[in-house]
Amino acid sequence: MENLTIVTDTNEYQTVYEQSLYTRPAVYLDDEMPKRLETHKAIVNKDGDPIAVVGKNYNVVQDSDIMPQFHDVIMASSLDKTGMTKKIEYSHNGAKTKVVYTFPAHEMAVDVGDFVQLQIMVLNSCDGTWKFMSMLGAVRLACMNGQVVVDAFSSYSAKHTKSLDTDVAIEKLETALEVYEANVKLWQQFAKAGVTNAQATAVFEKVAGKSDRLQVLLEETFLKYKAELGTTVWALFNTLTDWSSHAKFKNEANKVATIYNREAKVRKVIPLLESMAQAA
Repeated sequence: MENLTIVTDTNEYQTVYEQSLYTRPAVYLDDEMPKRLETHKAIVNKDGDPIAVVGKNYNVVQDSDIMPQFHDVIMASSLDKTGMTKKIEYSHNGAKTKVVYTFPAHEMAVDVGDFVQLQIMVLNSCDGTWKFMSMLGAVRLACMNGQVVVDAFSSYSAKHTKSLDTDVAIEKLETALEVYEANVKLWQQFAKAGVTNAQATAVFEKVAGKSDRLQVLLEETFLKYKAELGTTVWALFNTLTDWSSHAKFKNEANKVATIYNREAKVRKVIPLLESMAQAA
């Protein structure tokens, strides 16, 4: 088995900085000096753009502290890393980071001519919104939709410290291939299982909530996937992942976080899709 070695370097990640915060009275004299705030501090990026205001004891874990450690975990795993790629993305002025590893050697067919590849997503934040975690997923090559996986054993999370429990991380990652293959088998069922328009609408309503605009978007996108994949649960699933991966973003700079939040909504309805596939 030939493994492609991707070198990881702490310099490839953005650095954030801590700065003091100052306040003034609501009414102050022009020559009155601001007061330093002792209870909180600011987190800023290299350009000085504010990322967050956090408590004075908040422990900033730089991407360069933790991401190379998890890279070593991936390289030490039994996954076939031939042709493996790595992509680094940021959101909210560098407050959130996502690193996506794609494994072409673990390509599988969902249907004739319809392939997916294994992905491992690693997340970190410097503003306290995300703990460090990794998640299993896949990418559908026909449309580059991120395929969402629901399985507690496929994820790993850690407290926000600079030290990664590599043994636990490796143990979790060793289940990734098994979970991925199980999900591909589920998607193969999706591809064979029919779905009614009423069932699809019920799913869209759960995802869209009170957003009529999103409801319409999902219904329209479903027409496209029905034409490609038939009126199946697989078409329904890809309608949802198309939205989570590609639908218009209000703020492109925060795209990474938006996709994460959308995928969380998709994850909640996957058990419903499973029930439809089993009943078909």
